[in-house]
Amino acid sequence: MGAMELFFVDGEISTQVEELAQFIGQQNQSAASFAAEVAQSSDPVQAVLTASQGVLPKVSEDKVEAAYNQLFAIARTGESGIDGVAAAVAKDISANAESGVAGLRVLNNLYNLANAAQLTVFSEMVVLAVRVNMLPTLVPLVSQLPKLLAGWTGSVQQKADVVLELRNALDGAQLGNEAYATELVFLEAIGASDARAAKVATSAIVRFANLSAVCDLDALASLDNVQELSQNGQLGSAGELLNALLECDFEQWQKYAAANADALKELGVDADKATDKIRLLTVASIAAEHLGQDVPFSKVSQAIGVEEDDIEMWIIDVVRSGLMQGKMNQVTRSLVPTRSTYRRFGADQWSLLAERLDQWKASLEALQPVIGNAKLVAQQQAMQMAGQAQVTIKE
Repeated sequence: MGAMELFFVDGEISTQVEELAQFIGQQNQSAASFAAEVAQSSDPVQAVLTASQGVLPKVSEDKVEAAYNQLFAIARTGESGIDGVAAAVAKDISANAESGVAGLRVLNNLYNLANAAQLTVFSEMVVLAVRVNMLPTLVPLVSQLPKLLAGWTGSVQQKADVVLELRNALDGAQLGNEAYATELVFLEAIGASDARAAKVATSAIVRFANLSAVCDLDALASLDNVQELSQNGQLGSAGELLNALLECDFEQWQKYAAANADALKELGVDADKATDKIRLLTVASIAAEHLGQDVPFSKVSQAIGVEEDDIEMWIIDVVRSGLMQGKMNQVTRSLVPTRSTYRRFGADQWSLLAERLDQWKASLEALQPVIGNAKLVAQQQAMQMAGQAQVTIKE
């Protein structure tokens, strides 16, 4: 969450209550009478808190934050503290705030002041952001969700509800990449214990197939809860799609897609986008098998079913996606991959990594005599130069 706006309120609590009561009364053009009514109340603090509902959210943008700061200072002195009023205040702001920017600032302050009520306040931040079309302002919080979830007070069900509320809001705002990231958080932090897990996992698999900017398949496939759902047969055709994404090269994918066209359409898979995704993954797989070696453009072209003249653009797309790093040689029309991402990093990949580390270690050991000889030669040359050097001092 953003940093809390610090505020300082001076005076006795009774004075603060009176001042805020007068301010609220001014909004209804009855400052004196309302302040007197609050003063005569058996619980002035609760009276002013209740009266603020529906009034403070509509205060002008330049005054609303200061007004709520005073309200929070008053609430902290009550028996239930900030947490006792946070839910009602947050719901009031999300429903009635006229300034989205000011409303979100106030909710951010309230979130940082609250403890047990943070989950509720966050939920209302999402509601307000959707209402005022400012959801992109919450996008940076997606990467912080695991940490936020760990700190929230509430049941697993309540946390799951808030995560899916955010996912649905991001989806509605056409922020598909962020919605996918939120689903990964749900699957990792909430998991198969929630009845909606299979549906969320299915959605994430389909999103991966459709989103051109999302290419790290292992981040999804390696999740324990996804593997459990798939092994238990709870993902149905989505589980088969995940396996195809993990195992198929381009040619195998064409056969799978043709045989399962109806199922893929029912899932909502965009056939063209999914096929392009397989092309990217296939190039990355070829690169992983030939690290440091020349791979002819013709081989890559044949593997992904495109013209050789277009292969450079496809390689650039693979590099841009983060799946691979390497160099293209336009003279020899070849690719030399230096790094590549596996679709799934399992036992075979660990074994291959160990083998390459052994080769690297052997290469370093072979270089040690060469390095030693070079050091010896350098030392001998330095000694010779020192013997030849002369220093002449004039008397």
